[in-house]
Amino acid sequence: MTKYNTEFKMKVVKEYLEGQIGYKELSKKYNIQDKSTVRTWVNAYENQGYEGIKISRRNNNYSLDFKLNVVNLYLTGEMSYQSLANELKITNPSIIARWVSEFRERGIEGLKPKKRGRPSKMRKDGKKISVNKTKIKEDLRELEKLKEENYYLQMEVEILKKRFNSLK
Repeated sequence: MTKYNTEFKMKVVKEYLEGQIGYKELSKKYNIQDKSTVRTWVNAYENQGYEGIKISRRNNNYSLDFKLNVVNLYLTGEMSYQSLANELKITNPSIIARWVSEFRERGIEGLKPKKRGRPSKMRKDGKKISVNKTKIKEDLRELEKLKEENYYLQMEVEILKKRFNSLK
């Protein structure tokens, strides 16, 4: 759910555009958390009109090619996040910032769509994926054995340290 409705945003934007009050004063007057929120609304309205600040109830899915083009435009230094968002009618410039950082971290793989949700417990042929409980029990037994062995080795090291220190 959005915090501010479209009518409220329009009221704030129009008040700013009348020129009587600035971003900071508007944010204080209407209890908006940060002045940058007001700035974003004004910028969106100036570039895209009413559609720019209208509440969008849909998730936009952008293609890999589109994301790559946007990232390349930014990285070549031709445009800023905000100007790219305005030009391409993307309501939130931080989306572009995220694409750029993912591209820098993981390359093209970072821009590919990610699988969402919990992994399926069914295989593609319709059979349920079975959990090998005996394998889990064996692993737990081995873990306990290793913990015990580790304990005895730590004790042995402590004994050797004491003997070594007493020889000094």
